[in-house]
Formats: sequence, C-alpha cells, structure tokens
Amino acid sequence: MGQKIVKRAQGFLMDPFETFRDARTDDLGAALAYFGALLAVNVVLLCLLVIGGLVTMSGAGAGAFVFGATISVITGLIGTVILFILAALLLHLFVVLLIGGNGIKETVKALAYAATPALLLGWIPLVGVLAWVWSLGLAAIGVRELHETSTGRAAVATLSLPVFALVLFFIALFVLFSNIPEGPSYLSTRYTYDLSIQTRTPIENVTFLLPAPTCGDRPAIGPEPITDAFYSDRLPENVTSALVQVDGRHYLRLTAPSMDAGEEISVSYHNYTSLSRKFGPEVVPQLIDTLHPFDNESLFAPTQGPPGEVKTRGNNPGFSYSYTIPVYAHYENGTRVEIASEIKGVNSWSEFFDAWMNNQYSDRYHLVISGEPEGWMYAGGTMTAGSGIYREWQVGSLPAEDV
Repeated sequence: MGQKIVKRAQGFLMDPFETFRDARTDDLGAALAYFGALLAVNVVLLCLLVIGGLVTMSGAGAGAFVFGATISVITGLIGTVILFILAALLLHLFVVLLIGGNGIKETVKALAYAATPALLLGWIPLVGVLAWVWSLGLAAIGVRELHETSTGRAAVATLSLPVFALVLFFIALFVLFSNIPEGPSYLSTRYTYDLSIQTRTPIENVTFLLPAPTCGDRPAIGPEPITDAFYSDRLPENVTSALVQVDGRHYLRLTAPSMDAGEEISVSYHNYTSLSRKFGPEVVPQLIDTLHPFDNESLFAPTQGPPGEVKTRGNNPGFSYSYTIPVYAHYENGTRVEIASEIKGVNSWSEFFDAWMNNQYSDRYHLVISGEPEGWMYAGGTMTAGSGIYREWQVGSLPAEDV
C-alpha cells in the first residue's frame, strides 16, 4: 500500500497525464485513502518543523510555542478537510455547467490526486505558494482526463474555482469596509483613585492628613463629589475619616487607635462610563481632558503646570510636572511608614485596524517616613498628562507628524 502511494505520488508529479489516465479505474475510496495518506504526511512534516523550532527555545516560551503550534496544526488539519470538501463541491458545479462530466466521484478523485504537491510541499515557506499553483494545474489535468473533455474546457472549469473565491473575497472586503464606522467607536472613560498606607511595625495613636482629590475648589474624583461617606464606606472599621480644609487645600483626615504591621489602610475607587457605541461631536465634551487636566480634572495639587504638545499620529510619551505637597503624620512607635496615592483618568475607544486606543493623565504622590514622624512633611508628587494616542477629533488641528 505504501509503495503504491509513493509510486502514485511520483506519477502525479512527474507524468500527470499518464497517471491520471491510469486513475480512471480507481474507485473513490482509493482516491480518498491516497488523499488521507498525504495529509498525514503533511501533518508529520509540520510536526517536524515544530520540533526544529524547539531546539532554539526553552522554559515557558517553549511550552507556549508547543501549545500554539499544536493548535495551529489541528486547526490546519480540520481546515484542509473542510476546504477540500467545499472545493470539490464547487469545482463539480463548474464541471456540470461547462462540461457535463462523468459524475461527482470523478471530480473528487481529480481534486484528491491534484492535491499531491500542495500536501507534500505546501508547508515550505514561499515554495508552498508554487505548490498550490502546481496543484491547480494538476486539477485541470485531472478534470480533463477523468471527465474526458478538452483541455480548454477543463482549464476554464478549474480556473473558475479560484476566480469565484477571489470574487467572494472582494465582496466580503467591500461589505466589511462599507460597514466600518466613521471615526472611533465604543468610546468610554475611566477614573481610578487609589490610596495606600503601610507600616513595617505596629503603631499607635495614628493621625494622618493626606491630600484629597480636588477638581476646581471641591473634593471630587471625576464627576463624583467626594464626601465623608465616600471614605467611611471604603475604610476599615477602626479608622475614622473626615474631610477638612487646611490653608485652602482639601485633606483627608484619618485617625486610628492603632495599626498593625502588614495591615494596610487602603482606598480603591473605579468609575467606568460607556459614552457611545458610535462617534458623534457631542461625545467629545464628555471625554476626560487628559491633555489639560489643570483646573479641568481631579488632581492632588491643582495648580497650573507647563503646557505640553502632542501629535495626532503615533504614541505620545506625555509630559510630566514634579511638585511637593504637604502631608501630616503623627503616630507612636513607628520605624517605617509608606504612603502612596494616585489619580488616573483614561479615555478609550476602538479603531478598526488599531484595535483599542487610549490616552490618559495621572497624578501621584509618595512619601516614606523613617523613624518618628515630624508632623507636616513634604511628599514628592508627579503629574503626567498627554500620554497615549490623540486624534484631531479630540484635540483639534494639531501637528500630525509621526512620533
């Protein structure tokens, strides 16, 4: 059986006319068995290619490569079988319309034998393209010999197959591109606010005054005003909170009888808003002003920073503004306390080819207290704006050079 398949394969590659004439007496089962054997050889060759790729890989990367390659081989095997069935049915339709022919069995046989170069050589990069063209030519020869028709009719019937596939492809492209929305889609905004206080050793009689997110002259994170309840609902029961003003700045006052090592006082807030599935000019004012957050968005130190510029093509690294901000801390028996807080505002949207796009601003301060606290101290802060992708519909007419 194996020697017969090898001899047949050599015949279809070296002397296809005579070999197809000999195949007229083959039954359909023999042709499908031949196709299955060559498909198995194709899978083995692909597996050897995967093993060769593993030689240069190790660890987790090798495992991921094997998994991905296995899925690719399996889907390729299933796809080849489905493609063969569809191609046989479509080719026979053209045979019936143009030739009449000797039945669908002869069409399936012609296609099964014509797949020889594609299955044996199609896995090789670049060469694979030529192998598929070769198989198309063999299919024309097979149709001619097995359906006993002229070369011209066989060629037209066979070439109708890729022509029909191309027509379907371009129709699909037309439908796809005609339904692409103008501008972005699925626009959304997201605000996050995080606060973390950690101590290395137990501390007692704890009091902190920490800068609260402020928009304009009121405590707020994005569209949501911040009240005492905002914090009391998110803090541990032994921590008392209140919003107070010190020298015109809004602070969060936290008091607790004690705080254990490894016990974190934390606040985590997320506000996601879906604006619109389709883009419209009315959506733009609802976006977060990630380019000019001063006086427009929630910050810890809402003072004017240096202006920045962005491009409307490419990814903008953003521009940063460093500052110091007063923080108050009082506690007993501490050796090291770390305080960190961050506000972030993000605009997101989808574009057809670039998938998900976003731009953002962030404001963060950080303070590490070693030993006994000194009351009022300065934490180091960094505000970053203009980071990410910007389009003209969001920022107006700006330079469009690639970054």
